[in-house]
Amino acid sequence: MSTSLERALQAARHDDSSVRQRAALWLGTYGDESIADELVSLLVAEPDFYVRETLTWAVVTRAASTYPRLIDHLSDGGPERVQVLHALSKIREPASVAEILPLADDEDDAVAAKAWWALGRIGTPGAAAAIVDHLGDEDEFRRRELTRALEQAGEAAVAGLASRLSDPEPSVRRHAAEALLGIGDPAARPAAAELFRVVEDDDKEVVLPAIEALAELDLPEVDDVLVRLRDGDDAWLSITAGWLLTDRAERH
Repeated sequence: MSTSLERALQAARHDDSSVRQRAALWLGTYGDESIADELVSLLVAEPDFYVRETLTWAVVTRAASTYPRLIDHLSDGGPERVQVLHALSKIREPASVAEILPLADDEDDAVAAKAWWALGRIGTPGAAAAIVDHLGDEDEFRRRELTRALEQAGEAAVAGLASRLSDPEPSVRRHAAEALLGIGDPAARPAAAELFRVVEDDDKEVVLPAIEALAELDLPEVDDVLVRLRDGDDAWLSITAGWLLTDRAERH
């Protein structure tokens, strides 16, 4: 190992975060594959957000050698798994899905949320299905993070989300509609038929995100439904549909 590389690795453990940041940048720019172990060890131990981001970049750009070390760290059991999952979400290796799946049910909310995010970014059918299985959580943080992960999965999650619009639990149906709203057009179009059905006969708490999700779709029949709701007797639906029609007209 060169003297410059040894000095950079030493500096990467300095008490001053600005020194560590410069060292991380040097390692990411000039370091070779031989420092894969050291890079991953530095990443999981780094307390500063900005230094971690630089180390994540360094790790991801050397994925061929750092990936196996990242997978090994998933079994460590500590909060550092969040950063490991963050790196894996950027590498987006389909083979990592099997290793990440158990963490989607982790008792640490931050770890579970980052596992959802990584699965959404990888976006294989199995990864998307695993995220969909967690729909309906009423905890605000978990609900928001799951929705973000489903938005990342995009088209891969749409079929599963459409099927959950028939779930017996209103919270699951509502969450599925919210996720489809986030995915938007054109990826969410295959769910249009289920969204139309929800608008016709579901609870109002589910109908609202369903109407909003439909309004994002570039389908002519959506306007017909919105006009009917705007001109209907339900004041709440009328106001919502009117606003959505105005928004669609402005976008078009």
